[in-house]
Amino acid sequence: MFFFLLQTEYGDIFKSGFLFVALEFGNHALYQFKSIGDEDDVEASCATLMETEEGFPPVFFQPRRLENLVRIDQVESLMPIMDMKVSNLFEEETPQIFTLCGRGPRSSFRILRTGLAVSEMIVSKLPGIPSVVWTVKKNVIDEFDAYVVVSQTQLLCFLIISETVEEVTGSGFLDTTPSLDVSLIRDDSLMQVHPNGIWHIMENGHINEWRTPGKRTISKVGSNRLQVVIAVSGGEVIYFEVDVTGQLMEVEKHEISGDVACTKRS
Repeated sequence: MFFFLLQTEYGDIFKSGFLFVALEFGNHALYQFKSIGDEDDVEASCATLMETEEGFPPVFFQPRRLENLVRIDQVESLMPIMDMKVSNLFEEETPQIFTLCGRGPRSSFRILRTGLAVSEMIVSKLPGIPSVVWTVKKNVIDEFDAYVVVSQTQLLCFLIISETVEEVTGSGFLDTTPSLDVSLIRDDSLMQVHPNGIWHIMENGHINEWRTPGKRTISKVGSNRLQVVIAVSGGEVIYFEVDVTGQLMEVEKHEISGDVACTKRS
């Protein structure tokens, strides 16, 4: 048996003799090394898999208890969540979250309850079924979000948060197209990314628009307050930055071999 000291996204071995294992399926675990498997009486075994006329015979493996490691702690994880429902089946003050987690013999059914008290303040009916919901501040220094932006199949709904949540018109947003991203840019301007371009609403109400070239469409977007990255159909990534005047400027393009699956700016 060989031991390799590795630093990967799956786990880390520390100099103090601990191993942290981050799992995709199930709880993360912290192990401590008891030994490194250098005993003289270590039992070895091997097997050869032979194909017969009936194909490969089934392989049976009997797990045994750990001999060189001992688990000393674990971090509970819901991953992977296969299904989830939110309902108040126990008629409590707040609804419960029911999840089906894990896979195989480590599957579990878990009931989650909020750790903090949640109060339902406002209920507002929507004209359709939302696909994405964003909350946005009016200014970066504000403590609370001021707007709720709801993207639906072919339209956008803009709501203002005050003592009530009310839908308003004349917000400056394009309301006849679905949106991929809505966010605060710089200190006090708003950005709406839709399949055909970027809609930048300045504090004074002035609107700057960037359109995709030809018939290409935006598929993915990642943004923060000063940077925006979009992926255009056909495998092109375009990078934008906010200049000193608050304008969103195209900085660079990069062609890749294939469509982009995900983008992220932090």
